Amino acid sequence: MKEQIAQWQQKWQMLPPSDQRALGALSLFLGGLFLVYGLFLPAKNYFDGARLRAEVSGELVQWIEDQRPVLERLEPASSGAQVAGTLLQRVTAAAEKHRITIKRFEPEGDGRIRLWIEEARYQDLQPWLNSLMQQQFSIRTLNLDAMAEEGMVSARLTLEG
Repeated sequence: MKEQIAQWQQKWQMLPPSDQRALGALSLFLGGLFLVYGLFLPAKNYFDGARLRAEVSGELVQWIEDQRPVLERLEPASSGAQVAGTLLQRVTAAAEKHRITIKRFEPEGDGRIRLWIEEARYQDLQPWLNSLMQQQFSIRTLNLDAMAEEGMVSARLTLEG
């Protein structure tokens, strides 16, 4: 290794002073480019992305906290025929029992919830709706759309418990 360094020093010293200055300036320029584009910008982009993800996560947490009182108000009035739990818990428990996947839900005031179901078998959806009605739920709106695959539907519905 020492031999290689000595060879490079010898080659450097054999260069004319103007070439040494030009090569030194080029080395500084390339070193600066490496610092800016190789270290600084990737680090800046990483931290900017992390800050943006943190802001989005903070907004999501705030939205969830804002929805907490609405979800707590969805607690149904106690009745002998009803299953214990909040409206959402009762609906999701019945959905799991009938192999229905709820894509999205949205509380709508006291005792109401809007549900979106995509790609469910109609043979599973019908018994699920019947079980909800047996649990004293009212179906306020129901929109069914047939899917391309036979027997599959998507549904949008509003329930009141």
